[in-house]
Amino acid sequence: NMSNEPNPPGPIKITVNQSCSYSISPTSNSFSSSSGTGSVSVTTISGCSWTASSNASWITITSGSSGSGSGTVSYSVSANSGTGSRSGTLTIAGQTFTVTQSCVSCTYSISPTSNSVTSSGGTGSVSVTATSGCSWTASSNASWITITSGASGTGSGTVSYSVSSNSSTSSRSGTLSIAGQTFTVTQSGASCSYSISPTSN
Repeated sequence: NMSNEPNPPGPIKITVNQSCSYSISPTSNSFSSSSGTGSVSVTTISGCSWTASSNASWITITSGSSGSGSGTVSYSVSANSGTGSRSGTLTIAGQTFTVTQSCVSCTYSISPTSNSVTSSGGTGSVSVTATSGCSWTASSNASWITITSGASGTGSGTVSYSVSSNSSTSSRSGTLSIAGQTFTVTQSGASCSYSISPTSN
């Protein structure tokens, strides 16, 4: 049968411009001074591509340096051997991810913690044990005790000192301050000796 109706139109093509947007979770992380790892989730719509890069030499992206659609970025943080905290960033899908890392905790000890010397004086030394990278100083709190070497140092080291003679018959005590610790020096008094002249008459 013949029909006067027009032919139906063909398929209509519609072009949709897809707008890519990105979000990351979490946006930051904190680490102790030791090494560690972490990951960041990237959320976007299918077909949207992205990249991830590190802006700090001590943060390394271990997987997920690029992707399309939602994904995950994994990273590692090297140990912080310094005495100051630090902060660095990753750029992930145009977003900033911040990493903060605490510093090494400085600890100090000395050995021995005291010494005794005779009235004639003498010399001695003290060993300092300190966390690597941690600085310290040594000072005398007595005029008759002099630090001869090791007035300052970084990490473990040695402090040497000298004690002058004691002309008094009384013993005395003095201290050194070494890396925040107290080192005590005790010194005996001079011995009493007597003579008479003449010895007879």
